Amino acid sequence: MDDKYLLLLDANKILVSTLDIKKLLTVIIEYAGKVVNAEAVSLLLIDEITGELYFDVTIGEKSDNMKTIRLKKGEGVAGWCASYNRSLIVEDVTKDSRWNTRSDNSSGFKTKSIICTPMRCRNKVLGVIEGINSLGKEFFTDDDLPFFEAFANQAAIALENAKLFARLSQEKEKITAAFNGMAEAVFVTDQNGLITQLNKAACNLINSENAIGESLEQLIKNSGLDIQSGFFKFEDKTKTFEIAGKKEKKEYFSCLITKIFTQENIVNNYIFVIRDISEEKKEEFLKRSFLSLISHKLKTPLVAIVGYIPLILNEELSAAQKKGMESIRKQSNRLVSLVEELLKFTMVMSETLELGKTEIKVSEIVSETVKSLDEKFKISNVSIEISDMSELGKIFADKVKMKDALSCIIENAVKFNTNEKKFVKISGEISGKNVILNIEDNGVGIPISEKDKIFEKFYQIEESFTGQVDGAGLGLPLVKRIIEAHGGSIDVTSQIGKFTKFIITIPRAAS
Repeated sequence: MDDKYLLLLDANKILVSTLDIKKLLTVIIEYAGKVVNAEAVSLLLIDEITGELYFDVTIGEKSDNMKTIRLKKGEGVAGWCASYNRSLIVEDVTKDSRWNTRSDNSSGFKTKSIICTPMRCRNKVLGVIEGINSLGKEFFTDDDLPFFEAFANQAAIALENAKLFARLSQEKEKITAAFNGMAEAVFVTDQNGLITQLNKAACNLINSENAIGESLEQLIKNSGLDIQSGFFKFEDKTKTFEIAGKKEKKEYFSCLITKIFTQENIVNNYIFVIRDISEEKKEEFLKRSFLSLISHKLKTPLVAIVGYIPLILNEELSAAQKKGMESIRKQSNRLVSLVEELLKFTMVMSETLELGKTEIKVSEIVSETVKSLDEKFKISNVSIEISDMSELGKIFADKVKMKDALSCIIENAVKFNTNEKKFVKISGEISGKNVILNIEDNGVGIPISEKDKIFEKFYQIEESFTGQVDGAGLGLPLVKRIIEAHGGSIDVTSQIGKFTKFIITIPRAAS
């Protein structure tokens, strides 16, 4: 009996160290015969789809014939054992109605007695093991069962582990294939920025076949990519930024960095995905150039059309002619608005905003802006109040673009205002080295949830709230772009149903 315990221990060591399924099944058959001293052993696995039992590993001249045999659920001694999840000893198979002769007929083997036990793992039957024809005695006995069942359970656990390992290996192969097949360059680094893994596209990017253990930051810089130092340092889980490549090739790359944390919430790895966006940038540039060109080309004939309409209307016209000219004026003004929106779009989308800066008084910019809007506001019942700005001094700015920015805010204050009497107050103050301009209205206000969105391209607050439909959502994004190009910032405070106040901060001109 001690020998059998030692045999089980020896079998367990080999089973747990064997992860190749085919090899493991062969080992199971070999040791199963030793455990119960059987003339032969058969191992049948359960097909997870059909529930049938089949011979996965067979040995002998007629092994291929055995592989064609499939036992339905409950069929034969093995089928009964698997269905009822119980061990079974058959002293004489010829006297047992459950015995199926198909395996003997296929193998040419003569079965006399059988010991059969299910292979169980986590309350799941994976298959059955049969010991056939006891050696040294007439048939198997109850003394053989505990050792055979213990071995079968060991084998089931080893088989389940091997299957899990095989699935993991397959998934790893899939991931590796996808990883290396990606067009994007992917780097995995440790917490210090040293490369632990990279794909083929990444090797091509840094022109190195073996970069494991190297500093990613240094390799990227050596490759001619313009990347800022310390790009690992950021608060959020992910960070996205653009990298400029070789100027002669006009290269641009988009980089996404993701932190990988340990269970203790400590950064353990970084994953970098770098994508070549040079063609996208080129396409964007062509689109902007085309739109800008078309917009300026359209503006030239529109100036003539809009300019001559009032002269024609002053002439003696029939009622039909006058109606036609009014329609032309209305549609030409609409076309002018559309062209202006196109120009705004090209300015918002441009990578750089060209500024013709000069020193200009703040009071002068504000007063000229309001004066340019007088004609528009005559029919809108708008009252504009400007506080004394003589003490605000000068700013170094592009006068035309600053007036465009202020005009947009003031026009919005009127356009979105549903009150019968509309009021806009413009005030200013000095704060250190900055000038602060406040533009406040008595309109419907802006919901808190919308405050950060109004500066996004093409975004407009719901019509049901503002009551207006005109506009493309490009005005405030352009305002933000202009203010920030001047080194300033813009913010907004509001109270629903009472007011909205835009706060513009601009650096003062050096004295």
